[in-house]
Amino acid sequence: MIMRSLISLRSRQRRTGHPGWVRTVTAAALTGLVGGLLTIPAHAAAGPNLQLPFPCGQQWRLDTWGHAPALDMVKEPDQTGTEGATLVAPAAGTVNKSYYHENAGNVIQINHGGGWFTTYLHLQSRAVNVGASVQQGTVIGRVGRTGPTSNNHPHLHFELGYDSNGNGEASWGYAGAERVQPTFNGVTYGSANSQTYRNVTSRNCGGGNLGVLDFYLSDNQSSSAATRPVFAYGNSPMVPITGDWDGDGKDTVSTYDPTAGRFFISNNPATGQAQYVFAYGDPNAVPFVGDWDGDGKDNVGVRMGNRFYMRTSPVTSATETTQSVAYGDAPMIPLAGDWDGDGKDTVSAYEPASGKFLISNNPATGQAQYVFMYGDPNAVPFVGDWDGDGKDNVGVRMGNGFYLRTSPVTSGTETTHSVAYGDAGDLPVIGDWDGDGKDSQGIAR
Repeated sequence: MIMRSLISLRSRQRRTGHPGWVRTVTAAALTGLVGGLLTIPAHAAAGPNLQLPFPCGQQWRLDTWGHAPALDMVKEPDQTGTEGATLVAPAAGTVNKSYYHENAGNVIQINHGGGWFTTYLHLQSRAVNVGASVQQGTVIGRVGRTGPTSNNHPHLHFELGYDSNGNGEASWGYAGAERVQPTFNGVTYGSANSQTYRNVTSRNCGGGNLGVLDFYLSDNQSSSAATRPVFAYGNSPMVPITGDWDGDGKDTVSTYDPTAGRFFISNNPATGQAQYVFAYGDPNAVPFVGDWDGDGKDNVGVRMGNRFYMRTSPVTSATETTQSVAYGDAPMIPLAGDWDGDGKDTVSAYEPASGKFLISNNPATGQAQYVFMYGDPNAVPFVGDWDGDGKDNVGVRMGNGFYLRTSPVTSGTETTHSVAYGDAGDLPVIGDWDGDGKDSQGIAR
């Protein structure tokens, strides 16, 4: 990440004034401007109830520099983590624009209704397309430094606009544009140039259910403490998944957004940045992960009804190829594992009502080769290689405990290993975080 002091950022932005946005400002465009700020007509609909466009609890610095009421935002306390930071919708709306601008870089504009729009500049990546409906807290992209007018400095340039001329969008990026002062969580910002607001806390919390996912991972199957630095990736209601996406022998966490049916895959999730984003299957499908061809790289799949759909094109590919198989009953939970050590994962199922695992090396037959109970009914099942023998086994999460079945799936004898880790309400994740061939536990909260 390229870091500069805030003093340097101030001097550069005042000097440039976003010169790349060269437009002709006519007298008509200046109508309704008082002191450089747009006056909202008395008949205008009430503005949207905005929250800061970042996950709940994060603190950001807001500056007007020389372009009030527009705001530039960097992460507190020292800008670390600004580049690649998760950007979320500040209010519900419909994506009006999502494109790359030659000067402003990646740009998104959201129509919040009633003539109100929010615009986001210099994004590292965009996670929504034109026409997409978003709710407050929906992930829409990542903060970046794209476009020459970013001065190559990671920050979010944010504008609230009102469509005063009725053309179906809000102009942005220059003096005289249709931009107005934004209000976040009841506090109004951006009344004049050269204003700085420190430690502004995001209350973009989705009624208490929406927030960033923090991951706590351990390399030690017997340790109740995280052995790796805690990091944030994705946000609820995303579902955590894990896989070895690049074949380096190490698993990394990624996420699945059930509301859109989209996967957000990363080989370095600590950056907060998804490297590959794609939709697969229907929204609200049940995701799973496995190595379908034995090449050492994992791929994704979804369970819809009683059918497993496995994406066979690499996660790096924009082309989608797939294979599918019917196995088990619709209420069952999908699993995937290399049960026989041949290097290929096959799908299997867990029946929550009975606590039974139905394991198969050839699910296309529709027949389970090994059926056994493990743990209590309605536990949370997972799969991993606990001893590094190249063969996967099963486990369950009950309360705050991870229970690892150490006897082979082929065995009628049950042996187990357990460890308390995290809180009962945390989401379990399993992976080989250090590449030693053995999987271990983690949680997302």
